[in-house]
Amino acid sequence: MIEELKGARARRRYEREMIWWGAMLPYLKKPFPLEKFAGTDQSPKERAQAFHDAWGKIDRALERGRRA
Repeated sequence: MIEELKGARARRRYEREMIWWGAMLPYLKKPFPLEKFAGTDQSPKERAQAFHDAWGKIDRALERGRRA
């Protein structure tokens, strides 16, 4: 079971790397690190806070659209 999880984790990392390379192609002069792109450079608490902050912005924008 543990070995299966390691394989799934490796596959997910590989998929993220491929997405990162595709996203970085237009910016190859100044790419940013894969860890930052994948969100693995932050602690789980920081990632959760960033996630909630981003959705808070979306919610506020949607609410403004409803009032207009």
